Amino acid sequence: FDLNGKMGHHLPVFRLGAPMIETERLLLKPLVDADADSIATKINNYEISKNLARVPFPYTRDDADEFLQWCKGLDGRSCFMTLRLRSAPDDLIGVISYDWVEAKQHAELGYWLVQEQWGKGLMTEAAIAMVEHAFANDEIASLSSCYFDDNPASGKVLRKAGFETQGPCRHFSRAQNREVPVTTLQLTREHWENKKAAR
Repeated sequence: FDLNGKMGHHLPVFRLGAPMIETERLLLKPLVDADADSIATKINNYEISKNLARVPFPYTRDDADEFLQWCKGLDGRSCFMTLRLRSAPDDLIGVISYDWVEAKQHAELGYWLVQEQWGKGLMTEAAIAMVEHAFANDEIASLSSCYFDDNPASGKVLRKAGFETQGPCRHFSRAQNREVPVTTLQLTREHWENKKAAR
């Protein structure tokens, strides 16, 4: 996922005891230091990291420790959750987040999922839950996200969660060690609430 957080004046979100989110098939549990080994093992897959901006490949335990330490300095409007199947609650299968960006006054949604769970609709389920969670915070009026153009499945996840295309851009991929074309999307609270009202 994209690591674009900025430090702010709010309390860090990285804390024990943050509420868990439950969906039909998933448990979204707050990140803790003990997740470092699982993160390092599960994301160390080029098929995952090539579609993420700031995740290196190979990915080591030191990278996971650095990531978790980085999370502790984030603005309190950010939220990072691990993904787990309800049927296997001890097995981390991914991470999803929204990360407040002070300069842009919005939060950015990012995520990754282990390859063996692709194509089952799990990330769409998680994304919808995280959007709902984000907009429960009155300080967050819009979410943005992007996907690498050669990863259209991620674009489908975002559009199913209500995001609308904004236009093309380019990001540097650490795993690929080059700039790649991406598509940016946005979802406003107003659009989300209108979609909910129309259901």
